[in-house]
Amino acid sequence: MLVSLKIFFDILFFSKGPQDLPSSKSLLNTVIIANLLIGLISLNPEIDITINIFFAIIYIVVTSLFIKVALGIKDKDQDYSNSYSERYLQVCTSTLGIHVLIGIITTLITILFSSSGDILVFIFIVLSLYAWFVNGHIFRNAFDTTMFFGLGISLLHSFACVFFMMLLLQIFL
Repeated sequence: MLVSLKIFFDILFFSKGPQDLPSSKSLLNTVIIANLLIGLISLNPEIDITINIFFAIIYIVVTSLFIKVALGIKDKDQDYSNSYSERYLQVCTSTLGIHVLIGIITTLITILFSSSGDILVFIFIVLSLYAWFVNGHIFRNAFDTTMFFGLGISLLHSFACVFFMMLLLQIFL
């Protein structure tokens, strides 16, 4: 597990990619549980914890389906000559694992800078852009493409997550 944690940090620093993680269902399950635990952390006491868990579940499901569909599209584009679908476990694990690490960093920064609102907003913007680049790096490696295209996939992934969160929020609340 410590080796995998080091690989997650290497991905954060752009020195490794999702292909360096083991293709392990148990690691993916651990990362999914960690995402749910991060969802339990409520930085705003006015927000009910069930909403945080709701968002965590939506993020996990949308991310998993997005990666599955995107890898399937890449397979069809390549006429199945290079099976990108086999990368699903590694790509999904790395994307969800990075989400956990970014969530922990965000929580720590919020605790440290909770009294200074303007600095906190600036830090969140920088951290969000950094997370977008890290996910772009993951998608670049997963799809054997350029960083520019990886960033585009990362942006599309973010749009899909926000779209479904807002849609389901309107339906259930």
